[in-house]
Order: sequence, then C-alpha cells, then structure tokens
Amino acid sequence: MDRPGGFSRQELMFLIGVPLAWAVLLLFHPSGEGDTIYQDISDKVTTWMVVHVGMMIFIPLMAVVVFVLLRGLESTAAQVSRVAVVIFAVFYGTYETLQGIGNGILAEQVNDLPAAERGTGSELIQDFAENIFARDFGVLSSIGGTAFLVAMLAAGIALKRGAGAPTSVLVLLGFAGILITAHPPPFGPTGLALFIAAVLMFQRSRSAGRTPAPAEPLA
Repeated sequence: MDRPGGFSRQELMFLIGVPLAWAVLLLFHPSGEGDTIYQDISDKVTTWMVVHVGMMIFIPLMAVVVFVLLRGLESTAAQVSRVAVVIFAVFYGTYETLQGIGNGILAEQVNDLPAAERGTGSELIQDFAENIFARDFGVLSSIGGTAFLVAMLAAGIALKRGAGAPTSVLVLLGFAGILITAHPPPFGPTGLALFIAAVLMFQRSRSAGRTPAPAEPLA
C-alpha cells in the first residue's frame, strides 16, 4: 500500500530531530592528528567516550528513522532498505563498540600507567585498533557501511517509485549513505544534513501533491 500523504508533525520532528542531534554530536568527534590512536585520544578520552556512547544510541535510532521514512511502502525496494538498515545497525554498531568505546576504555587505562610504560600501552591499543574486525574499512565497518548505503539508495528508489518523490531525494539519500558512515566531521554532519534535506524535499513534494487545484470560474 502506497503512502497516502506526507508525514505527521510528530513523524517529521523525529525524522529531522534524530539526524540533527546526531550531526551536532559528531561535531565534537576528536580529529586524528597523531601517528597512533592513543596519541589522537589520550587527552580527549572523555569527549571520545561521550561521542561514541552517543553513537551507540543514534545508530539504532537511525534505523528506526528509515522505518518511519518508509511507512506505508511495501515494495521490494522498501523491504530491501529495511533489511539493509538492520544489518547496518548490527554490524556498524558492533564496529563502533570496538573501535570507539573499546579504544576509549583502553586509552583511559594507559593514561593511568607510569609514563615509562605508556609507549607499550600505546602499541597495544594500535594493534587492537588495526585488527581486521575493529579497524576502519575492516570487516564490520565495511559490511555496516555498505548496508547503510544500500538502505539509503533502496529507500530513495522506494520513495520515488511508490510515493512520487523527486529524483533529487534519491540523489541526496545516496550521498548521505556514503558520508554518514564516514562519521567524523565534516563527513558525518554533512551526510546527516543531506538526509534532512531529502526528508524536507520529499515532504514538500507530498504537500504540493495534496494541494487542491484552483476552482474554475463559473461561466
């Protein structure tokens, strides 16, 4: 059954509020300027942990956002998007647990070591961060990131074919799918802004479609 109209006010607030809050959180993501993970986060452990604990909240929330976005659409593309976004939540969430929270906990423990032992601790953190599962572009992040891109593209196709969304919505969602999973700024916040733009553009197109045609003057 195709969507009969646009989003309710509550749905629109949710669809905009979640990515907006996530984008604000990602603005505080510590940037990597050192030679090792430990150098990047050793003096920013609290900020690092706050951002990545927040990520663990926003990743499943974003999956719910996609389900709301596709409310009432039962096409193959819509179903693919729903399945893909669940895969994203599971695999990307696990990656974030290891790479984000895991490294933060280890860095805090290394900070408590005597200065002479921190070099060894830093090497252990680097080894952990670069293992095939935890690292950037490793197994978990690659599966999760690819699944999110598929979810965004399939959602755009579903909205275009089943609800009359303009092609620009599909394009915006595609770019959002690429940028959001490359989450440190400017990539993540930019991708989330594109997602919000796609939602607003779709809502506007649906509202315009429901606008009654002007009555013809009586003869």
